[in-house]
Amino acid sequence: MKNFTLFFVLLLMLNCTTDTSDVQDPFVDLSPQTLNCVDDLPQVRITNNGTMSYDIVIYGQDYSELYTQSLSSTNDTDWQELSNNDIIIVVSESNSNGQKIQLSLMPCDDIEVEIDANDTLMISGE
Repeated sequence: MKNFTLFFVLLLMLNCTTDTSDVQDPFVDLSPQTLNCVDDLPQVRITNNGTMSYDIVIYGQDYSELYTQSLSSTNDTDWQELSNNDIIIVVSESNSNGQKIQLSLMPCDDIEVEIDANDTLMISGE
C-alpha cells in the first residue's frame, strides 16, 4: 500500500507539470523593428500601382511642405521619416483635382500609402 501511495503521488506530479510546447513565447509575434523602436520618427512610403504618373506632396500640420516627388506608374518612394505627426498626403496628376489623405502618426509608425489600380489613394491594407 505504501508503494501504491508513492506511485500515485508521483503520477499526480507528472500530470500536473506543464508541457513546454504548450507555453507560448510572448516575443514570437513581435517583429525586430518593434523591439528596437524607441520614439523613432514615423515613416511613410507611397506606392503607385495606378495607371498614371502623379505628383506627390506631403504637408505638415502647418501646411509646410515636408516632401515632394513625381512618381510614375508601378514605382514607389523610399521610406520618408517625418518630423511632424499630423500630415496631409496629396497626390495629383495634370487631368485631375487630386486626392488627399490626412494622417495622425505616432512615433515608430510605418505607414504604407498606395495609389491602387483604379487610381484611388488609400492606406495599404485597408
